[in-house]
Amino acid sequence: MAHGNRESADIVTWAKAIAYAAIVCLFALSGCAKPAPLASPGYLQIDLPTAPTAIDPRVTADAISSRVAELIYDSLVRIDRTGAFAGDLAESFERPTPTEMVFHLRRNVRFSDGRPFTARDVKFTYESILDPATLSIKRAGLVELAAVTIVDDYTLTMTTRRPFAPALALATIGIVPRDSSIPGKAASPAPPGTGPFRLARFARDEAVILARNPYHQSLANAVPGLALKVVPDPTVRALELSEGICGFAENDALQAELLPYLAAQPHLRIVRSPGSTYHYLVFNFRDVRLRDLRVRRAIAYAIDRDTIVASMIRGNARVATGVLAPENWAYDGNVTQYPYDPAMARGLLEAAGYSAHARPLRLTYMTTPEGLRLAEVIQAMLRRVGIKIDIHTNEWATFYSDLRNGNFDIASSQWVGIGDPHQYYEIFDSHMTPAAGGNNRGDYSNPRMDQLVEAGDATIDPVVRCAIYRDVQRLSAADLPYVSLWWDDNVAAFDRRLTGFEPYPNGSLLSLAAAVFPTENRLVRTAP
Repeated sequence: MAHGNRESADIVTWAKAIAYAAIVCLFALSGCAKPAPLASPGYLQIDLPTAPTAIDPRVTADAISSRVAELIYDSLVRIDRTGAFAGDLAESFERPTPTEMVFHLRRNVRFSDGRPFTARDVKFTYESILDPATLSIKRAGLVELAAVTIVDDYTLTMTTRRPFAPALALATIGIVPRDSSIPGKAASPAPPGTGPFRLARFARDEAVILARNPYHQSLANAVPGLALKVVPDPTVRALELSEGICGFAENDALQAELLPYLAAQPHLRIVRSPGSTYHYLVFNFRDVRLRDLRVRRAIAYAIDRDTIVASMIRGNARVATGVLAPENWAYDGNVTQYPYDPAMARGLLEAAGYSAHARPLRLTYMTTPEGLRLAEVIQAMLRRVGIKIDIHTNEWATFYSDLRNGNFDIASSQWVGIGDPHQYYEIFDSHMTPAAGGNNRGDYSNPRMDQLVEAGDATIDPVVRCAIYRDVQRLSAADLPYVSLWWDDNVAAFDRRLTGFEPYPNGSLLSLAAAVFPTENRLVRTAP
């Protein structure tokens, strides 16, 4: 039943074969001509697995876009490395009533084009997101925002429609200058920001070049810029790290099978830390088969997550019990667990009357080499208990569109950087379906869940809130709108001479703004 069966051994063997093949491929590629650096030798090259879909902070949605945007744009408050809210453009803030937040803004701040920053820019940014013409996905996240009121140039008030516990999260959106164009084909991909960098060049699907914002204070010897290169092939990313062409890569940009090879390179350093990125399977409740709890539980029991984490992810993750990682203040691990048990899975399917000859369920994954391999492993595990799965892999934009529009039976995805448990409202409340602009992508509905997550949002007392989310976590584990897979560890590989990088639980690159990377004696080699 457990992990000594033949299938688990096959997965381990397959993972080793993949690792060996990847290393052979890497050595073969190492004999080819090396590409020239993207920017000046002083810039730090960072390899990305996929391109950002947007840079304007009013419309960023995916993790990579958000990581690039936060290097260009400051927000009123920011989530620090401990998960707490800290002032950013706001030098201080207070909450005088349950529905009001007052922000006192920093003075003498300028956008990268020299314009001074004031409260009017904040008001414009939020009104721009709320404008239907902007077509911003973030509009739904501001539904509780009643007003942004300017007190003076350096003081403003945010008012919520009701007591709203996670209200400070509303103040984490990057600020653009007033009168910035609506994001779109005719607009600049990135208005000026007040952050440490400015956009120098954006070649979609190729690279994003960031230069220093001349009006942002930085260390005299800090890196003058970042060259974020889109490199879809994980073996090529590893090669560029090993050859010194790339100076930094993390998380999704690092193939687990190649980490031992990278760790053996004397000029590279590997840093691991607990992460909050949550991987899951989401069910589409529009499919009558998946509305049956017994079928969802059978799928949960059929997946050997321990073996996947140990063999395919090389131990760089923790098997998850729910959305919130153990470091979160509201985490409760005392929930229903689903250890690998194919016999239990088959029994549940038989009780549900599930036919092995039924139309195969469609498992939707994003097209990456790692994603396809994981999909194939899950397909094999489900086939073993009598569930046929067809794998559909798409490039990011199509995958994300299908996910948002409910065009799947089962989909695998991840939530990055979960801080406040308000996330449960976003993904499980029946009023937050994609049609309503929300992230309840599987159309899950449970009145008890609605009651709990709405109470969690309306309760200011942190002790009472914690008790509410304990019940939320237990209900979600029992009801299974998601099958929890794992929480990624944060893993970064970088040149040992790079100093100043500090990992964030959500994988943020923000600490690179203070990084120092000496230009002398680098390993960078240009093409002949």
